[in-house]
Amino acid sequence: MKKIFFLLFTILFIYSNSLSAQKTFVLHGVHVPNKNQENFESQEIEYNSKLAQDYVDSGKMRGWALLKRVSGIGDAEDYKFNYFWVHAFDNIEQMVAHKEDPFWGKFEDKFGFKSSKLKGNAISKSGIYHFMTQDEFNTGQGKYIILNDGKVKNIQAAIELGKETGKVFKKNSKKTGMTGWGVATVIAPQDKHNDSNIFYWDMYDSMEGVMKHMASQGAVLDIPNEMVEKFLSNLPNGFNHRNITEIIIGTK
Repeated sequence: MKKIFFLLFTILFIYSNSLSAQKTFVLHGVHVPNKNQENFESQEIEYNSKLAQDYVDSGKMRGWALLKRVSGIGDAEDYKFNYFWVHAFDNIEQMVAHKEDPFWGKFEDKFGFKSSKLKGNAISKSGIYHFMTQDEFNTGQGKYIILNDGKVKNIQAAIELGKETGKVFKKNSKKTGMTGWGVATVIAPQDKHNDSNIFYWDMYDSMEGVMKHMASQGAVLDIPNEMVEKFLSNLPNGFNHRNITEIIIGTK
């Protein structure tokens, strides 16, 4: 299980010093009905995680994970997706190559039967979003991740402020239970239907840490007021989404 908790370190949280080789990732959100969730997770663990691991081992992708939105928070009808696949790549070229030759296309070759033979899970409300990592840190194991997106007035200012924020989070990570953090910009889509232009993630080793973060306690209390004011000024309408997710399975 320890290896699973490190999956986002190899997926979302790798910083690149070269813009030409900047890491990218794709979030693919879907909705799975409650009655099918157990079967869905079982199939992902038994089949997709193994196919994804083959691609990671062969250097065709950086990592893969399945995240589940934590239930019992808000009205489920208000949330479009309750699961997120995370596909991580070394660069845009690798990301595009995977679109043309995805790991799930190797299902029959690996398992000896077509994936269509599996019990269906009535997956719906599919949405695919592409990002470029700008900065990150990771310090240890994590179990939960807050996925945040919003629209900032100045993207470069958000990136620079994010880097300073990340330094404060990292410095105090042991006492707050924060095990990872990062900021990314949107590659696609960019249109009137998708207002967000910035994405942040916060990883914690416990739900207590997550809830304290959401309550502006814990790690957030360590951020100087001046930085908080700059952050809020650049994000005048707040976050568009803040999904609290649990790591279900991922590549090594």
